[in-house]
Amino acid sequence: MITARRAGLGASIVLAVIGIAAVLGGTGYGMFVDGGEVGPGFLPVFAGSLVALFAVLDVMGRLKRVPEHDPLKEVAGADEELAADLAAESDVDIFGRTQSQRTRMLAIVLGVLVATLALVQVLGFIPAFGLMLFVIAVFVERRKWLPSLLVTVVTCVVVYLIFVTFLRVPLPEGVFGGF
Repeated sequence: MITARRAGLGASIVLAVIGIAAVLGGTGYGMFVDGGEVGPGFLPVFAGSLVALFAVLDVMGRLKRVPEHDPLKEVAGADEELAADLAAESDVDIFGRTQSQRTRMLAIVLGVLVATLALVQVLGFIPAFGLMLFVIAVFVERRKWLPSLLVTVVTCVVVYLIFVTFLRVPLPEGVFGGF
């Protein structure tokens, strides 16, 4: 259980660093352009700020001191086996995943995110983003592939319409161009 907590703390610190990096990188693109319109750096700065803020809040929550008494042992009394069962059950979320499973999923998502960032230069933003969504939905969340594919395609179309058509933000096109 302690290793899962440390891994969660490490993952939150990594997310905070990624958020700060997005803010720093986004400021280089410019938050606003001439005429006061939203610039290409607005979204990375906004999203990076949120990621960094929530990651720092999570780190602070994880670093809070654990109470001296263990309420699970108090409930179970002297029966240590019952206390262990209560502790194990309290570690399961509403989807039936333990803390170690959730931590492993977060680590996989971070790995997929890093791979996506590398693929953006090759495939372009929209295809790399779509591949990331599909991989996370099918392989991490274990969703069915057809609905995941439909959600991915719709999301990519919406992202394209918002950023390329509406906001006129040039997205990386990769070596193949076109997106």
